[in-house]
Amino acid sequence: MSTRAPGQPADGERFRFKSPASTSLDELIQLRAAAQALQRQVRKKSAAPMNGGSVSRRLGRGLDFAEVREYQPGDDVRMIDWKVTARSGTAHTKLFVEERERPVLLVVDFRAGMRFGTRGMYKSVMAARLAALLGWCSVASHDRVGGFVFTDEWHDEIRPQAGRRGLMSLFRAIHQSQLRIPAGNGSQLTGTLVRLRQSVHAGSTVVLLSDFHRFDDAAHSALGGALQSLDVMAVHICDPLDVALPAPGRYPITATDDSEHRRLIMRVGSRADQQRYHDAFQARKQTLQELFTRHRHYYTTAMTDGSLLDTAGSIISRQPLPRSARKLGS
Repeated sequence: MSTRAPGQPADGERFRFKSPASTSLDELIQLRAAAQALQRQVRKKSAAPMNGGSVSRRLGRGLDFAEVREYQPGDDVRMIDWKVTARSGTAHTKLFVEERERPVLLVVDFRAGMRFGTRGMYKSVMAARLAALLGWCSVASHDRVGGFVFTDEWHDEIRPQAGRRGLMSLFRAIHQSQLRIPAGNGSQLTGTLVRLRQSVHAGSTVVLLSDFHRFDDAAHSALGGALQSLDVMAVHICDPLDVALPAPGRYPITATDDSEHRRLIMRVGSRADQQRYHDAFQARKQTLQELFTRHRHYYTTAMTDGSLLDTAGSIISRQPLPRSARKLGS
């Protein structure tokens, strides 16, 4: 079990949050400095020699073809133009330029099940802070930022806008979602995915920040052709208790409802129950991972007790999470 106190930053992070259970407009705005430091870190890693393909410095793919030239040492071998190479007898590679003002939509889940946490921070707060970091990085990359914020019974849609306007509207929607009392029916996920499919332009980058609870056949169908026409990044946010139960026993927990605190007892049965619980989580995780990676989209698991900056950096560069950010989600 982690000994880190609620709200305390993970190793290597130089900022401290006021609360593990909520965020604020001021906090989301102040994360701009952390996003700038994060971008510098990602650029430095991208410039370092590495095996395999190069790492994108931008949240979206957003690449337009520019020209073909002779292959040079260090070029990405996946970009070799084999037709030109065959005609000329000399290896040639394709060059691309980054598209500007690409629409980036951040979909933030604030349903009742997301307002939960046993270590690190609430899942909803993790989603909000990741949205802020990714949003600021998108603004710095001259992308148009918008998105969706939804609870069990309410949603807000923010049209992508250039500069800070779209991101500020997203932050205000996040703030409004925190003021609403959770209903707990969970049906808004499917409705949000339907609206996403109907309103988002093809080629946009969509970042889904959710625990994907009740991601059933209806939600899968709601995505529909969006998986073919959009650049989707699925961030599966998990609390350690989502992944595995503690040792058998009785555990006191506190439930907060409309500013009232209730003491409850959670009972954990046998080790066989623990194994079944863990197996069920792994099956859900595998189903989600296969769905998104089958369509060549990015999928990752973000743990509430992991490093927020490491997690955001991995999402930006579309790389697997480092061990420091994986925790129980590995």
